[in-house]
Amino acid sequence: MCDHCGCREFGPIAELTADHESILEMAWLVSEAADRTDPDRLATRDRLLVLLDEHVVKEETGLYPQLMATGDLSTDTNDRLEEEHRVVRVALVDGTFDRRDYFALAAHIEEEEMELFSGAMFAFDDEEWDEMDAAHHAACHHHPDHDHHHRDAAPAPTH
Repeated sequence: MCDHCGCREFGPIAELTADHESILEMAWLVSEAADRTDPDRLATRDRLLVLLDEHVVKEETGLYPQLMATGDLSTDTNDRLEEEHRVVRVALVDGTFDRRDYFALAAHIEEEEMELFSGAMFAFDDEEWDEMDAAHHAACHHHPDHDHHHRDAAPAPTH
């Protein structure tokens, strides 16, 4: 995970990063299970889907639109990233999620952390951070069984 630019000092980015860490941990367990019908694999997959659904809402209603508004994310890249979200979810739901899917997910997360998160840090002002906070809040309350809003997130620095 990225630690070089300081973007984790911003609460919404710290929260997305914490999600990424949990997503990758659970996704690896799902991809490595020998038996696709194993109850532990299915339980992990179900927890992953809840977190992934919440996380995607945070990105697709918070991070991505704010980056598009500042000119730091193209429509084509936005569309591709959103399609990658859908592809991962379908593979999980269909029970076909494997190592290949895991590594594609890891590459997606790396792109977000290395490019989008640092871009947000430099492009956003208080208004964009407030919009991201609102998107995160809405996403967390949309999934009440997984409400961890700001559990590990640092407060946004004052400008």
